[in-house]
Amino acid sequence: MEKCALRIITLLLPVLLLGGCSSVQQSIHNAAISYETSAAGLESREMRFDYGELRFLRTPELQADRQTLVLVHGFGANKENWLTLAQHLEGEYNIVAPDLPGHGDSVQNPELDYGIPRQAERLMQLMDRLGIEHAHLAGNSMGGAIVAVAAAEYPGRVTSLSLLNSAGIHEHPAELDRQLAKGENPLVLEAPSDYDDLMAFAMNEPPFIPWPVSSVMAREAYRNRDINQKIFEDLEADREEDFRTTLRRIQAPTLVLWGADDRIIDAANAPLVAEAIPNSRLEILEDIAHMPMIEAPAKTAALMRALISEATGSTEEQARAH
Repeated sequence: MEKCALRIITLLLPVLLLGGCSSVQQSIHNAAISYETSAAGLESREMRFDYGELRFLRTPELQADRQTLVLVHGFGANKENWLTLAQHLEGEYNIVAPDLPGHGDSVQNPELDYGIPRQAERLMQLMDRLGIEHAHLAGNSMGGAIVAVAAAEYPGRVTSLSLLNSAGIHEHPAELDRQLAKGENPLVLEAPSDYDDLMAFAMNEPPFIPWPVSSVMAREAYRNRDINQKIFEDLEADREEDFRTTLRRIQAPTLVLWGADDRIIDAANAPLVAEAIPNSRLEILEDIAHMPMIEAPAKTAALMRALISEATGSTEEQARAH
């Protein structure tokens, strides 16, 4: 996003010097996101479900000759977390990236259940509405747990699975767990000024984001603190479940990808996730923290591309055998 955002700021610099107010910052933010979305070959859409509005990014026209890749973000995040990765995969796949309920531009209703199983059901509902019979699923953090449950519950619909620093097994405590034990939660902002600290906590080297764009992101993250707290409580309740049992039911070829320096879900849990999944491959990325699709998008894209190619070839071979 750095180059495009700088171009936009240069063009709007006179306006910034005259104003610099939140509405100008919002306009710059929207322009930067629109540019990045277009560069990834995606567009924003929305659908109404029984629980409310769902916003998502998608390839404008789903091509019958392309594999479909569904990308699911983590806690407190949004669909735009996948834009850099999507640019590395642009033109190769049909891509769908939703704002999960409770996140981004989708419905934020404190009465909804935001637990992993219910969000997995909603993900399948979106695929149904889009006419996607089966797809390659990828998820980061909370999104990893959601797509893992989807793969276990709907095996015929998941061709491959990419788990990026996935939630689910927390046998080895991370820095987040230690802070939670002290009554602190760095993932839920107490002030907009905490946003930079959150980015530094999630990533070793957060991407450069010019202040008009980051200011909007900080305000949005702070505004969402109440719904984020509700979602976090629902996720904490899910920790009581035996996630290994779910992972053992996954049939799809799976990439377990982890940043070695993860402070949110310790990388020591990665082998436990991989061991529980019958057909999995473990990759640990050095000098990367919790969000490899942002911190190492080219490497992440290459690993996912290889998995999809392998899984697709295996599926086609099985079809010929029958």
